[in-house]
Amino acid sequence: MNARATYFASVSNGRRAVDVLVLGSLFVIALLGFQTVYGGIQYLLTGLMALVLATLVALIAARFRWGPLRTAPVMLLVYFLFGSMFAAPTHALWGIVPTLGSLKELLFAPVTSWKAALTIAPPVGTAQGVLVVVWISMLLLALFSMTIVMRTRLYAVAWLFPLALLLVSVVFGTTEATWPVVRGVLFAVISVAWLTWRFESGRLDSARSTIISDTVRPGSWKNPVLRRRVIGGAVIMAIAAGAAVGAQSLLDPPSGTIRHAVRDYVTPPFDPRQYVSPLTEFRGYLKNQRDAELFTITGVTEGEKVRLATMDQYDLHVYNVAGGRDKDAPEGAFLRTAGGVDLHEASGSQRTSTVTIGAYSGVWMPTLGERTNRIDLGDLPPERSGALAENLYLNEKSQTAVNSSGLRAGDSYEVGYEPYSDLTVEQRRTAKFADIDLPPNARLDPEFAQLADEWVGGADTDYDRSQTLPRHIKQDAFYSNGIDEDDTASLSGHGYSRLWSMLQDVGFDKEKSDAAPTGRIGDEEQFAVLTAVMAREIGIPARVVMGFEVPEGAEGTVAITGDDVTAWVEVAFEGLGWVRFDPAPDDDQDPTQPKPKEVEEPMPQVAQPPPPPAEPPSPPPGATSEDKPQDEDQPEETRSWVVYAAFAAVPVLLLFLALTGIVVAKVVRRGRRRARGALPERIDGGWQEILDLLTDMGRRPDPFRTRSETAAMLEGEVPGAGAALLASRADRAVFGPDDLPPVVVEEYWEQVAAARRTMTASVPWHKRMRALFSLRSFRRRSAERRAHRRRERAAARERSQAERRAHAMRRRRAPVSGVSGTGSSRGSSKRKGRS
Repeated sequence: MNARATYFASVSNGRRAVDVLVLGSLFVIALLGFQTVYGGIQYLLTGLMALVLATLVALIAARFRWGPLRTAPVMLLVYFLFGSMFAAPTHALWGIVPTLGSLKELLFAPVTSWKAALTIAPPVGTAQGVLVVVWISMLLLALFSMTIVMRTRLYAVAWLFPLALLLVSVVFGTTEATWPVVRGVLFAVISVAWLTWRFESGRLDSARSTIISDTVRPGSWKNPVLRRRVIGGAVIMAIAAGAAVGAQSLLDPPSGTIRHAVRDYVTPPFDPRQYVSPLTEFRGYLKNQRDAELFTITGVTEGEKVRLATMDQYDLHVYNVAGGRDKDAPEGAFLRTAGGVDLHEASGSQRTSTVTIGAYSGVWMPTLGERTNRIDLGDLPPERSGALAENLYLNEKSQTAVNSSGLRAGDSYEVGYEPYSDLTVEQRRTAKFADIDLPPNARLDPEFAQLADEWVGGADTDYDRSQTLPRHIKQDAFYSNGIDEDDTASLSGHGYSRLWSMLQDVGFDKEKSDAAPTGRIGDEEQFAVLTAVMAREIGIPARVVMGFEVPEGAEGTVAITGDDVTAWVEVAFEGLGWVRFDPAPDDDQDPTQPKPKEVEEPMPQVAQPPPPPAEPPSPPPGATSEDKPQDEDQPEETRSWVVYAAFAAVPVLLLFLALTGIVVAKVVRRGRRRARGALPERIDGGWQEILDLLTDMGRRPDPFRTRSETAAMLEGEVPGAGAALLASRADRAVFGPDDLPPVVVEEYWEQVAAARRTMTASVPWHKRMRALFSLRSFRRRSAERRAHRRRERAAARERSQAERRAHAMRRRRAPVSGVSGTGSSRGSSKRKGRS
């Protein structure tokens, strides 16, 4: 009889239902640990469906005695058939029907989804295959757990798999946990109760329980020992659970000792240093795209600023966009962000704007406000939408959004944001600079710090200091970008030599034909950088932001052109965030305007000087908008068909290696049986080959039958196999005298080989292939040993029950014998008295 089928059939449906319900509850408790990672309920639906499907597959496999070779293809079918709906809905048709895109994502997801889930800033959403982490984890762990609890007595091993899912949720989780105490208490109480119940049930079944009474049925509630244990255990667990929930505040870790998350130590995949600072393109927008419609934006008013990028580190050449590995550092980190999920809880003042890209191109995404709450990608073709979703990054500290694939005409996305608001009078009076360590700037000449200290020395409050510095810079300053013919010469760039010249008096070196103008002459690019670096020199936490300003008189849906480019300075205040300051003078302040004081000689015309010697680093191809090719010339990123074929061949290769390993293992086992041990053992090994083939063909022999009985059964099914002769010769070799010549072994194995060929020829080809790759024969001996032990335990249980019944009968008869004995003794005493 099949040992596994016997155990499955011996278990009642009630107990099986309890096992499945308990393990399912533990899996659900563990699944809730992904809440802070995914947000919403999509991950919960994915996990629950994976749990249900894995349980059904495990139940069907146990009922019909399926092995790994049948169960594995069914699980692969479930993975791909239902995975499009629950694990890759962004690529499925209507989010349900599998497509080539969804199947491709499921094919590569076991390799790529784990990294994506760790590198995307939570909540990770549903794109880029991140749901596959929950889908695969629940499918595999639930299948193993349910299979073990339904087919074996190893219930404690089955309990380890919900615990493994709990650990997976911790590994992929964040520093915040979802109901940690409540989930932990529920997991512990359910686990202890179920494991104790299964342990006591096993003891009762084997008649070795210490709570068995002679007067009642072992598992009856009338048993006082059992009743006391159950009630006592329930009270203890209730007290422990209540104490844990009540002491939740004491169990929480103290401030500064919060747990660490794996995602905090994963290197961000986007490095802004690979791209030239967008501030270097400032003058290019005015020169080359002054009237071009870069993008349109909805829901804005005049004067509102659109952020393109935040720069917070100066290296004497350019002001760079900084970004490190620590997302909690002042410069933050660029983390992959899921579109269509709430990054922050929206307040009542949240606004929404839609950005539609026109002539603008680059990796930096225009955003608004002081905090981005949500980014929703527009209605785009699936290929383009997928590319944008997989390359979306956001730096929470600098509020700089990036799409590393580059924006192009026609792209559209919606931004939910908190609008910027100016400080109140009271806030300005009490504002204090934030104590943060921005990325260090390169060392400047001490005169920068001396002038900054001199200009802000009389300010009373921190806010006044941050206002006084740009006010002094704008004194005797003139606005010019040097583009129009009537504009004063003004060099582009913001390198060290350019800033140093702005601290000199206004004028030219008449002796040099290529002399550059000196003095505070420039546009927002130069004045913003000069203000920020001087503020940093005296300890003011300042940074530069480049973006665009909604033109005067515009409202609602506005077209932003290159003429709207601007830059400003932000200063960090404790508890108030980053406050904006406009560093540039008004554009009507031009040094070429008439002066009250007449001059005898006009200012000589000076040729446009060459750029300063300090050049910014050359960008990689495509890093700037000028170098980026046009959309029609940019080919779509493709892969060679050889790469896809190689990836598709991986599962086939693994399957081939597994099947080859099975065949090799059987050949090795056959060789060892034939060549090792004494002659009787080698002959018995030949008979074991017959039994193994029977087992692989699905006709496992009864381990309690003799060789002759098994041979008679086999002769009835395969008459020409010669099983009776093989069985008799094996019995003679094992139980007879040990005087066999070695040639007998070789003859016997030749007969075994002929018998095996006859047996395999009697079945169709597909059954021969199944027998060739079957693993049943490797488990036959262990199954026989388990069956033998169960038979011994059953015999011992029957003997124990018989002894208890005999003891009870002797005890019932004891009073009758005692009464009769007493009467006879009394009678004899009376007779003795009379005599």
